[in-house]
Parts: sequence; C-alpha cells; structure tokens
Amino acid sequence: MRIQIGIGNREELLYYLDNGADEFYGGIERIPGHLYGGENISSEIEFLKLCELAHLKNKKFFFVANEVRSDAFYDTIKTIKYLVKNGIDGVIIRDLALLDRLKEEGVKTYYILSSLALCFNIDCLGFYSKYGIKRIALPEQITVEEASDLVKNKFGIETEMFMTAREYCVVLNGFCYLKQFNGDCICRAGFDFGNSKFAMPRPSVKEHFENLYKLYKMGVDILKIGRHTDSRYIRFEFKELLALKALLESSISLENFINNAIKTHRKFGEILLRWERKK
Repeated sequence: MRIQIGIGNREELLYYLDNGADEFYGGIERIPGHLYGGENISSEIEFLKLCELAHLKNKKFFFVANEVRSDAFYDTIKTIKYLVKNGIDGVIIRDLALLDRLKEEGVKTYYILSSLALCFNIDCLGFYSKYGIKRIALPEQITVEEASDLVKNKFGIETEMFMTAREYCVVLNGFCYLKQFNGDCICRAGFDFGNSKFAMPRPSVKEHFENLYKLYKMGVDILKIGRHTDSRYIRFEFKELLALKALLESSISLENFINNAIKTHRKFGEILLRWERKK
C-alpha cells in the first residue's frame, strides 16, 4: 500500500521525500483546487521543479485541479496541457466539463477522479472510465459494501482512500455550505436543541479502523492524506499513518488491528492536543 500526500512548497516535499511518502500532489495558486486556507505552489515553473525533485527519488507528483470556475476554465485547460507536456505524472480532477474538454483535445495522462466527484457505484465508475480515468479516490462517506464493486472493478482502475479517522465529513464534500461565520463546521459544532446540542451522527473511531482494515484487505492501493491549513498538523497525521500502514502490512487480525490502531490514534491525538495548547 502506498501513501500519497498533498504538499504546498519545497520544504514540505523534501520532508516527506525523506520520511517515507510514495506520491505527492499539489495545486497552483491561480487554478481552483478545493483548498481553503492552505498553501498552493506559486507557478507552473515552480511546480515542475518540485516534480523533478520527486522524480529524482522515483516518486510521482500529481497536479490537483478538482474544482472549476467559468472564469478559470480555459486557464485550467491550458495549465494542465502545459504540465502534462512537461512531465507531471497525472491530474486529480473532478469536473466533467474539464474531462470532456481534455478528451476532446486528446490530452492523455494519468487521470485520478477526485473524491469530490462522489462516485459511489460501479455504473458511475463505468461512465468515468470512458474519459480515461485510471484511479478513483473513494468518497469519505462510502461504506465497505458500496466500495467493493469499485475496488474490484473490471476497468483496471486503481483506488485510493483518505484516513477517515482523521479526515472525515458527515456531509458530501464539495457540496456543503454549512459553515459558521467563524469558519467552524456546523455539523461538528452542533445545533442548538433546547438546552443541549445536537451533532450530526458520525462513525466511531472503531468503525473507521474496521473500514480501513477491510478496504485494505479488499485491495485499496493508496492511503491518502489531504492538505491542511497548518502543514505541521499534517506531519502528525503522516506519522500516525505510517504506523497504521505497518500494522496493516503485518498480517495482523482484524480485532488486533482495531485495538492497536485505536491505541496509536489516541497516542497521536494526545500529542496533537499538547501541540494545540502550545500554539
């Protein structure tokens, strides 16, 4: 199983190159990429320099263009064509209009269908396979049962997933505007309900790790870490993920994996809490 991580600058890339990441992805500042508050790479030239650094270590580097706006549509197409021509490893993409235009113009690369495309079933995957999709990022909210046909698909399409115990939203990503003015997620902060709060139900940590184990055994190829507003937070998550990957690859039983994964999760949770208090 490989680990993919989003980066926003040279320093982050060098750190993860030296610490066990297998793949990288990043965006460019002026191109929509569903990143709010984090760091994008400044230009195409800088992006290609980072891509070259990854290639020197035999690692892959993908460009993320998983949002689209009418005012940036043609610039996004132009940028993708330029980056593909100059050796990037592929594009993470969500929008059907972009895929349609790239297919029309004959732009061939390794296309990864973003989790924001919300592909939940094999019929949907079959549709996107006609646009040259080579990998799908499973939606965070998908169940193991729903994912089975996607992971074992007949199209030869790889699958990747987020570590949902740290990265999970109870609503459909990319289509949620339930934000408070201070930026907090309403679904997490809760709604006033009499004298108490109601929070939208979410899977337990145990359920997250049970799903992770089953999806790994099912054949998911890549574990993915999303970008964050604070790159230091991602380093904690990355270290936790390395520990979980080692557990998964040790032929451990489901019960023992869950028990050890929860201990690992709590350990890093305590570290994160101490770090948050020092900020």
